[in-house]
Amino acid sequence: MSTKFLVQSSDPALLEKAIKIAKAFVQKYRTDDIVGIVFLGAITRGYFDRSADVDIALFKKQAADIPLKDKFHKIDGIEVQIWLSDYESEVTSSWDMSKRWAYSQGQIYFDPHGKVAQLLQEKVPLRPAEKKWLIMSGFTLSEWYVNRLTQLWMERGNIISAHQMIVQGINYFFDMLFGLNNELVPDMKWRYYCAEQLERLPGNFQERIKETMILHSFSLDELERRKRAFMKMWEEMKPLVESEVKMTFDEMLQVV
Repeated sequence: MSTKFLVQSSDPALLEKAIKIAKAFVQKYRTDDIVGIVFLGAITRGYFDRSADVDIALFKKQAADIPLKDKFHKIDGIEVQIWLSDYESEVTSSWDMSKRWAYSQGQIYFDPHGKVAQLLQEKVPLRPAEKKWLIMSGFTLSEWYVNRLTQLWMERGNIISAHQMIVQGINYFFDMLFGLNNELVPDMKWRYYCAEQLERLPGNFQERIKETMILHSFSLDELERRKRAFMKMWEEMKPLVESEVKMTFDEMLQVV
């Protein structure tokens, strides 16, 4: 993923310190029992602040006994989290989107036989069929939630639920945007921030998505205003989506 994490609170000196801590911590694990070591999170994305921590993944051989008592460590004021797993189990297990995105941002630090690099190449990339489904499902479901389920909840007399449907519709719209940009969908914590960095977006995206997300009151007028703001973006993206998946919106509805 090409997203650049230009986080305002990032402290270059703190980032350098965190990287040194990570490298020093794993030296004792560069043994024959460890298949590979991957740095994850803030230090590999190029930022660090007081809320960040150091994430390290250790892939061990299945029969190996690694003396690691605690997952969390505090070193010179910085929290270090260790993710220990059996390499053989990771090869056969299914990785969810959040985990794949995390490793797409990772940096292999120790991999003497290239096994971890091969594992990540097999597990992480967004597959063509998966990309197409993200685009189609994200596009159709975002419209369904924002344009249709809002009306359903108004008919049922619950305007708060109607407004909540817009929130869910925006999440599906993000799925579409990441798929359209051939990107994995980030963890929820990073989803909007990373969406801002994508290349293929509705025009003036930041202002228009803010107009959709903002809620002044739980009123019918506000609901209609938010719906209009969202649907203008949705309509703008419709030709791009249809061209990308080579299907009309009505055809997508039949599939999704």
